Amino acid sequence: MSDDASMRIIYLIIGLVVVTFVSRSFFILLGNRIKVSEWGLETIRYAPLAALIAILAPEIFLPLGASSVMEFNLRLPNIWGGMAAMIAFYFSRKMIPTLVIGMAVYTAARFWFA
Repeated sequence: MSDDASMRIIYLIIGLVVVTFVSRSFFILLGNRIKVSEWGLETIRYAPLAALIAILAPEIFLPLGASSVMEFNLRLPNIWGGMAAMIAFYFSRKMIPTLVIGMAVYTAARFWFA
């Protein structure tokens, strides 16, 4: 790798560190000077769940390489494994049984629908 490319990578890493530090410490650095409303705090509570759903929903409900919801198919093992995992979590509220049951149903569905 050339020296120019190495320096660009170093600058990129330094820039990412600065942006991450500033964005994550925004409320700590400003302290009590900025007040966030109760409504704002209430909505922030749901951000991690919304991000997780946005990442997992296409993986569960669409086939690999799908670009539209019109390609939905009940023969996908992802759907059955995801539904089994959701049901297992609803009843057990524990991560290990959720993973084991979801993966077992996913594996069985792969062989059943293949």
